[in-house]
Amino acid sequence: MDLADRLLKPPPRIVAGQAGTGWLGLITSWVAMGYGATAAAKAGALLISYDDDGACGIHSATTCQVAGWGGLLMGVVVLAVAALLGIVVARGFGPPTTWWVLPVMLGALALAPFQAAEGASIAWGWLLVSAAAAVAALGLAALVVRRGRAGLFGWIRLDGLDAREVPHRGVDQLVAPAALAAAVVGGSFAAHVLRLLAEG
Repeated sequence: MDLADRLLKPPPRIVAGQAGTGWLGLITSWVAMGYGATAAAKAGALLISYDDDGACGIHSATTCQVAGWGGLLMGVVVLAVAALLGIVVARGFGPPTTWWVLPVMLGALALAPFQAAEGASIAWGWLLVSAAAAVAALGLAALVVRRGRAGLFGWIRLDGLDAREVPHRGVDQLVAPAALAAAVVGGSFAAHVLRLLAEG
């Protein structure tokens, strides 16, 4: 059994549920995924650059630290909630958040130094951590992509049949763009919330 088989196991029993429930789980889990990843990246950037002039505008370094640690904790918790929603609501319909949550989280941390305040001095240590997180994120994402349709479109078809036994239909190809759109919406909202926290 290779690493991909160990990390990316399909659940032993997939409960198909209703098509509406599957869509609800898909949308909510990927909104949470986008929100959590963006919050983690933006908050990490605040923590990296809080002691530089202009990192939080006219606000104090303490405000940046509080917003940074609070946003980072919020992001990690919401990412965990995204995986939970994928298990209990989506139930295998759509790109499995349980497989994607680690590469997305590592990718968010890798992007944090590039979200730092303009002109902020970033220590080499942060750049090394960022590079390591990026390599790990790409490696894990490659493992998921190697799973093919299961990694990109989920195990359950739109009509509730197990896609491991029945081929996906053309309409099932919509679930991946829908997941991406939901993640973008969640990420945009998280960026707005972090901006309000930093300015508060």
